[in-house]
Amino acid sequence: MKLTKGTLISNFKYDTVYEKNKDYFESKKNKIGILVFLRYYGCTICQLDIREFNNLYEEFIKYDVDLKIILQSKPEILLNTDIEKKLKVDIVCDPNQKLYNLFELKSAKNIEELREGNLMEKVYEARALGLTHGEYEGNELQLPGVFIIGKDNKILYEHYAENGADIPRAKEVLEIIKNIKY
Repeated sequence: MKLTKGTLISNFKYDTVYEKNKDYFESKKNKIGILVFLRYYGCTICQLDIREFNNLYEEFIKYDVDLKIILQSKPEILLNTDIEKKLKVDIVCDPNQKLYNLFELKSAKNIEELREGNLMEKVYEARALGLTHGEYEGNELQLPGVFIIGKDNKILYEHYAENGADIPRAKEVLEIIKNIKY
């Protein structure tokens, strides 16, 4: 089911590093939901995006938001890093890409398409912060996406990426949240 503005999102089950088969609606409750689909934890620009969302977590919470980052990573990959201890944001582990497929996030046709846009700029920015590429996981050509779900479970904002870096940055998502009228 492709997510489009104004449509209802279907409930789904998901796994985190520590819990299995969690219910999305139960977890989200009556909050605004943000689902950020990235590739996997070892991806350098994904680490940058995770860091940015994590750094702004308290700002998101002020707007009664349930923020989740979905990765193709297996829970044990995250457990073997110290990042899980530093994260405030919820990480959803989807190594079999059930959610990516459910919400029709596409893959790039090839590595060249993945690298279009400002991907290399983000890589350089991540490297300047000391982030390095880790273990490869899942579908290397997976494209990201960002979705904002209203308190009524209707899609308020959807963005399906056209290349590997084509998603709004955390500060841009926060600005969208600030301008939501309820």
